[in-house]
Amino acid sequence: MRKLFVNPVIVLSLIASMFFVSSCEKEGEIVESDLIGTWEMGQVSVDMMVGPISLKQFLLTALQLPEVAADALVDQLTAEFMDIGGGTITFNEDYSYALIDGDLGEAGTWSLDGKKLYMVVTGEIVDNDPLTVNSLSSAAAIVSWEEEQEVDVDEDGTADFTATIVIELNLSKQ
Repeated sequence: MRKLFVNPVIVLSLIASMFFVSSCEKEGEIVESDLIGTWEMGQVSVDMMVGPISLKQFLLTALQLPEVAADALVDQLTAEFMDIGGGTITFNEDYSYALIDGDLGEAGTWSLDGKKLYMVVTGEIVDNDPLTVNSLSSAAAIVSWEEEQEVDVDEDGTADFTATIVIELNLSKQ
């Protein structure tokens, strides 16, 4: 019977390479240090849903609005969120941030918990409504958040339905 001879150098090399590979960042992992710096707020996309269907489809089928009226309402609701891009946001190592968008600005603190980015404006009460960091690298990021908005189509003072609005913002590091 043959004895299996294993070179200890090869075994140690294999073990060391397994530790090295397992300690590396995983693809798509959110790393806090990548967030530090100044980011340009770029393209914004807005997706509106009522339950599992798009807002436009809901307006056409459930409320039976004409397509022109449905498009106008979707455009009106979407326009509120399209002005978000164009400014800059700086995340500092001391967990403070500063956002500048035209004549508007705000400052506060930030924290990152997994993919959840909490931003608290100075002097405001903490709300537990974080942004979601969909992707983050040292040069680009995509963040999103969700809002619910009651919609009063017939303007009678009573909400006809609630739409879920998902806003996605592309960021690029300066």
